[in-house]
Amino acid sequence: MAYRFAVIDTSTEFWDPPPSRPSLAPAWIGASLSSATILALVAAGGVVAHAWNDERYRETGDACSRLDITAVATRLGDPKLRPQPSLTPGACTYVVENENGIWDSYGSVQMDYSINAVGAWLAWRNQETTGNPREVPDLGRAARLTVQARNVDGEDVCSASVEVLDSNLLFRTGIGTDADIPSRPCDDLDALGDALIESARTSLARLAESP
Repeated sequence: MAYRFAVIDTSTEFWDPPPSRPSLAPAWIGASLSSATILALVAAGGVVAHAWNDERYRETGDACSRLDITAVATRLGDPKLRPQPSLTPGACTYVVENENGIWDSYGSVQMDYSINAVGAWLAWRNQETTGNPREVPDLGRAARLTVQARNVDGEDVCSASVEVLDSNLLFRTGIGTDADIPSRPCDDLDALGDALIESARTSLARLAESP
């Protein structure tokens, strides 16, 4: 807190204005504003307190088994596909292999937990984004989707990723796949993105349930 000190010139007499009765209108307006300000501060404090204590998601050891990637698995032509724990903490992965054991598709899910919603929101604001993401309505507190198709060393591939902020969780999921697999997922990028959104939505609902 900064303090200001005034130097008083004692050689000059102070001007003492005559007493006057204050107007009732300014006093009433001031009282009303003060009341409104107090109410606003109380309301804002309640919102901040709620956000500070909001920790809907709790980190568990079985998070990968609780994810629901049915929509993505169906789009990739492998309905039995299930995510498996990764070596990276809080991450799960899944792959689609061809008959030669080569990966045709690779998917991942990353879950980063904060102690409360404020911490997750700050992490969301500070993270970098790539590509041209679009906002996804009605998914968590905020969400964005990025899809793209490209040619890598003569091979056509496509990818989609969804990032979601919800309560104290940052949820990221993505899929990269060859275009020429039997299910042809790259032929309809919107459908691939919608499948990833639906998988994120159902997974968040399951993660929010009590273990």
